[in-house]
Amino acid sequence: MKHVHYAGRSLFMHDDTAQALIDYARVLSEHQTADAITVPAVSAEGNRVSATLLLSEATAFIVESVAGGITVEPDHAALEEIQRRTARLDGAQGAAPDDPWPLEL
Repeated sequence: MKHVHYAGRSLFMHDDTAQALIDYARVLSEHQTADAITVPAVSAEGNRVSATLLLSEATAFIVESVAGGITVEPDHAALEEIQRRTARLDGAQGAAPDDPWPLEL
């Protein structure tokens, strides 16, 4: 599990989801574009939430390892969507991301 600090908030996410967000943010920055992505997470209060993050070249967030405590199950649909968007943008110069993709929990 990873502890993600974003916009003054703390979220807990599955390792793969947090890494996919970092990868996607990097690619968006390289292409000087932005996108909103919704991912499953656990809030600092321990509640399961859907978190929508705006990623752009101005986005700053920190991902830290967490030992023990809260567990977050992987959401394969969310992970695949982030990876699809990353690959699409990374493979095409000047391509823009799709419309924001809301994830229903």
